Amino acid sequence: MLVRDHASAVLGLCIAHVKNFHDGEDIMQDVFLKAFTRLDTLRDHARARQWLLKIARRMCIDHFRKRRTRRPIADAEAVAARADYSNEHMARVHAALSKLPDGYRDTISLYYLDGHDCAGVARSLGISNAAVRRRLTRARLMLHELLVEDKS
Repeated sequence: MLVRDHASAVLGLCIAHVKNFHDGEDIMQDVFLKAFTRLDTLRDHARARQWLLKIARRMCIDHFRKRRTRRPIADAEAVAARADYSNEHMARVHAALSKLPDGYRDTISLYYLDGHDCAGVARSLGISNAAVRRRLTRARLMLHELLVEDKS
């Protein structure tokens, strides 16, 4: 039930952070494995989504720390160019998304990729509905500027 209810939110957050669908899926699986082994530490089952997203954020950070010890992380444009995108436009959008600050990237991912409404995003991130709407507005403006810059 935990996976069924929250897998898409966790996957959306992981993909937004690591900018790679396959790594995002791997991290998502690791998140649920870790969650199941530590299910007894979840105090309030109504906050399971926030708990899982917190685990996912930390595991994404760990993912980058592990990669950093092996080799430096390439800049966002190189990551976007290497990824398997069937469409140039989607590659540009993903590259622009990767340049957004974390709070805006998480909000955009949960709203557009995961399909949550403002209230759902607010619950997932632990912020108010008004803050979600402000972040969405600012993130869309930032994305627009990044995409216009990239096009020229």
